[in-house]
Amino acid sequence: MRSLSLAAVALAVLVAAGRLAAADTPAAVNKLAALERFAGEWVVDGKWYDGTSLHARGVYEWGLGKKIMKTRTFVTDHGKEYQRYESVMAWHPEKKSIFEISFAFDGELTEVLIESKDKDTLHIGWVPYDKGKPSRLRQVIKFLDKDSFRWVVSFKQNDDWKQIIDATWKRKGK
Repeated sequence: MRSLSLAAVALAVLVAAGRLAAADTPAAVNKLAALERFAGEWVVDGKWYDGTSLHARGVYEWGLGKKIMKTRTFVTDHGKEYQRYESVMAWHPEKKSIFEISFAFDGELTEVLIESKDKDTLHIGWVPYDKGKPSRLRQVIKFLDKDSFRWVVSFKQNDDWKQIIDATWKRKGK
């Protein structure tokens, strides 16, 4: 019985010491802070470079204790909505960057790095995910406020970058 009491006291001391040590250490940096504003549902009505309309909806949800962000993108075509993409964004410890793995409705898989350029701007696909294999698409996302962001996409054609869309996403219901 006495050894059980000593064990309980020792455990209590260790727990208290752990709490004190945790209080002395600075809070961990949230490596996904740049994604915080995405949580929720968004819509966009825009036009592609050739004049074709784009009507889409994006749903951004936290997963695994806010260690990943899951996204689903739905496009409306000829009056019918279908899911075009499903993605996961997370911190990549080896690449020391936020990255995204995106799966398309046609089976295509895309992996890109996401750079936070400033508190309101993200560059997606500007730095190659794999060295020697640069992305053919570049995106810039610029938050205009808490309920809207500008989305500019460029496509590499030969040696030049051609802008293919410039549209503003708005938080659904706003």
